[in-house]
Amino acid sequence: MDVHAQLQSVWTDIIATYKPGTVEFIGSILSQVVGFILPATIYMLIDTLLPKFSRRHKIQGARRQPTRQQIQHCVKVCLFNHVWIIALQFTLLYLRGFDHAILKMDPIVPSLKTFIVDFGFGLLAREVTFYYVHRALHHPSIYVYIHKMHHKYITPVAFAAEYAHPVEHFFANVLPITLPLYLKDAHFLSIMAFSIFELWEAAADHSGYDFLKLPPAELHDLHHEKFRVNYGTIGLMDWIHGTDVVGWDRPETKVKIAK
Repeated sequence: MDVHAQLQSVWTDIIATYKPGTVEFIGSILSQVVGFILPATIYMLIDTLLPKFSRRHKIQGARRQPTRQQIQHCVKVCLFNHVWIIALQFTLLYLRGFDHAILKMDPIVPSLKTFIVDFGFGLLAREVTFYYVHRALHHPSIYVYIHKMHHKYITPVAFAAEYAHPVEHFFANVLPITLPLYLKDAHFLSIMAFSIFELWEAAADHSGYDFLKLPPAELHDLHHEKFRVNYGTIGLMDWIHGTDVVGWDRPETKVKIAK
């Protein structure tokens, strides 16, 4: 039996046993745990369990690393953001009696081709939506009230990926990942798989380590250090808009670099 057939067999059993709303709710929790909480915890444990490796691969120096108290505060806020999003989803599903899911619960598992198309679409859509939402959050009239909180960690750690104001968490972290594929009417399994990948990418981008080149954590680490550079996730929109270079907003700097 091939992998797709095995997945189809498991999926058939799941949707025959549990209500659609229950499947969506449990699947969403698993996505957050597997995609973000476990990887972020592993990244954080590197500091303690592998100190030499940690010092060798930290992008920024030891003097700039957050204190234990700052990290504990970061974890608490991050977990709070996870809890309130899950609580919101639970409320919406509860009002439906869990008999109906918000996302598409098709009994047929998507083909590998469909998974790949959904993943590619989600990746590009997330890059575009996150870039413009992120740029908007840096606007002076918004930044101090919302996004400044996220930039408290000039030297980021993995959990800092979701250390954010609730408004930012919803519009910058949740919607760019889930909304495009929801509007595309993608299968729940496609959305779940893509969410796990994107959550891991967020943790990796904020990990502060350079030993993984994909995703290139240096790009987002530089954003936390310099603020006005690298607003996107994979670099595409920054390349298009020219915001991938420190000093892009200062024409005189570009002239000096050119010389």
